Amino acid sequence: MLYEELQIKLLKLLRGSWDRVISLDMETHVLDPSHFLKGERILSISLARRTSRNFMEEDGIEIITLFLDKEDDDSEKELLKSLNRKLSAIKPLGVIGYGLRQYDIPLLIMKKQHYKLLLWNLIDMTESAVHIDLYHLLKYKGYKKLDQALSSQEFACLPLKRTRDILPTDRTKKGEEVYRLWKENREELKKYAEGEVHDILLIAEKLAFGEPSDNDGR
Repeated sequence: MLYEELQIKLLKLLRGSWDRVISLDMETHVLDPSHFLKGERILSISLARRTSRNFMEEDGIEIITLFLDKEDDDSEKELLKSLNRKLSAIKPLGVIGYGLRQYDIPLLIMKKQHYKLLLWNLIDMTESAVHIDLYHLLKYKGYKKLDQALSSQEFACLPLKRTRDILPTDRTKKGEEVYRLWKENREELKKYAEGEVHDILLIAEKLAFGEPSDNDGR
């Protein structure tokens, strides 16, 4: 069995509890791009999950975005606590993301440990839930970047939001623009982030469950 086959099998295994599968994305302020996973400030956390049984459709998706209030440790701790409260209502069995294993999950674990927060729902999500990273699944299919998958014929049948053009593609410039939007235009940052988790969820459904025409709601 190939690694990508295992990931698809795990997604299919979660089909019966798909309302407990979330798509996760975080936007951060990186003080120094050369210091990966060191000193970042979490600016926003977005979650998407399907509340209906109609896979690969635009309707029936709940999306939540939480913002850092102020640029200080107390606000970041409150952001993590708010995430923990949201997770308590979902109790996610699976988490899907792009770069999830490389960045989002490690960063959440590091923040929780740094602040010495005993947040059980966050602990369950980062340590017990199944983590599916679309970076790897899409790479095996020949997509080096998420943008390539979003614009491909393979996923053209999906009602994707494709909000990635809100931010620059250059990594440094993207980070600067995320920080500017957090300070000056959070609605625009929310639009970007919620489009991201929306599209990641739909792509995962397509990879696991087939064409929209094959969707039988079971």
